[in-house]
Amino acid sequence: MNTQQFNATIELEQMQQKRKIRRRKLYCRSKLQKYRVEIIELLKNGASFRIIAEWLKVKKHIKVSHTTVMRFTKNLPELKETNHA
Repeated sequence: MNTQQFNATIELEQMQQKRKIRRRKLYCRSKLQKYRVEIIELLKNGASFRIIAEWLKVKKHIKVSHTTVMRFTKNLPELKETNHA
């Protein structure tokens, strides 16, 4: 049998460290980053997010939803002064 005493503090610290490592998110570059300039120009010329998603599908062979395009453009500094929602 194990004669070592159970230490709740040590166990808790170990589990919190494991959880912290597991929780880290890996951020990768967006597929849309390559077409950032074109997307911005389309938005400035009045295109909707659905139209841009369709354009990406037809012309660039990238299948994304319109909400993905919307989230991608949400915090772009070039579009901060205008509202495209």
